[in-house]
Amino acid sequence: MERTANIYYPKTSPENIFIRQIWSTKDIQPDKRTEKILPKGTAEIIFNLSEGIHCYKTDEKNAFYLPKYFINGINLNPINLSISRQYFIGIQFNIFALKYIFKIPTVEFNDQVLEGSLVCKSLDRLAEKLSESSSFHEQAEIILQWFKGKIKDCPGLETKNRIIHLHADPDIIHLSPKTIGEKYNITPRHLSRLCVEYLGMCTEDVILYRKYLSSLYQIHHPHQSLTQITYDCGYYDQSHFVRTFKLFTGLTPKQYRKVASGLPGHIFEVSAEKAITLHSTKSQLQILLV
Repeated sequence: MERTANIYYPKTSPENIFIRQIWSTKDIQPDKRTEKILPKGTAEIIFNLSEGIHCYKTDEKNAFYLPKYFINGINLNPINLSISRQYFIGIQFNIFALKYIFKIPTVEFNDQVLEGSLVCKSLDRLAEKLSESSSFHEQAEIILQWFKGKIKDCPGLETKNRIIHLHADPDIIHLSPKTIGEKYNITPRHLSRLCVEYLGMCTEDVILYRKYLSSLYQIHHPHQSLTQITYDCGYYDQSHFVRTFKLFTGLTPKQYRKVASGLPGHIFEVSAEKAITLHSTKSQLQILLV
């Protein structure tokens, strides 16, 4: 068994406004296993240097091979990976970054695993450069240079950008669409349009999703009761907490706490080899060249 991981956190603006982390992982396991990835509220571009990793959402009959490089928007449902050997390089973004980088509304990426070459032509060369480099430090530098080129002409990067501030606001889970609009001096209608375009969902759903994300991470605090989490995260009551958490994960909070790994949002299970029919993702994609 072999496992290595690297993480780089950008320290300067505007990179650290958009990029949460650049990461790589190599993992060789003796047994095939399933990794269930719960919705985590981020977007990613992932370069898949592995062989034969397949992915499915709810039904293994609809499994497909992961593309060599792909864009995964905000997930509203779990994704399952069947793996034994993996080598990934990834860029994890704050969700609004997709709109700035690709000039496409964020909502278009929701729950999608989009082949990179069909979305952005510059990803072809980026993938080639990354595969030629064996140093994680060099790979991170290559990614940062690509990113700077993509956003150099982007408007609206000033420090008073309201959608960026709203996304980072921890109080969102305790507010209503009306009070958020008042706080940021935006009409409810315009606020909802901005949320869909940059955050991938309407204002009401942004609030609910943020409640879920907050509770997901708090469940990993072993001494925090589910009742306490219910009210800390702005749910009406425990029933509301359970319904919301199950909506995004298929699990109750109690069920998740029992199977959670040390990595929030990731559940690992060793499984026997199964015969699965795999499909190409190309038939599921729309071409969005940038």
